[in-house]
Amino acid sequence: MKSFKILLFAAALMLGATTLYAAGSKANEAVVNFKTDILSTHCKLRVEKVIPFEKGVVDMAIHIKNGNVQVKYQPSKTSVEAIQKAIEKLGYTVSVVPAATDEQK
Repeated sequence: MKSFKILLFAAALMLGATTLYAAGSKANEAVVNFKTDILSTHCKLRVEKVIPFEKGVVDMAIHIKNGNVQVKYQPSKTSVEAIQKAIEKLGYTVSVVPAATDEQK
């Protein structure tokens, strides 16, 4: 019975720590949208091989229909400029799409 209580306590600690980590990591994320000249599947695959492994990048979506790239990143580990330079280093033109304000929505 004592080992069961210890096991239950350890499981509760692990669950609490996991929940705390997940909640904390979401608060430290930002999203940036880029307009690029990535318009083919080949280009998309090339970028998808590199950019997700850049320090601080959490997630990325590329829309080849309109050349938009959306990157979720951790501002404490990287910057918009660093992500932009990483895409440019692959040979693509990149410009930041300004975030829409409440007045523009």
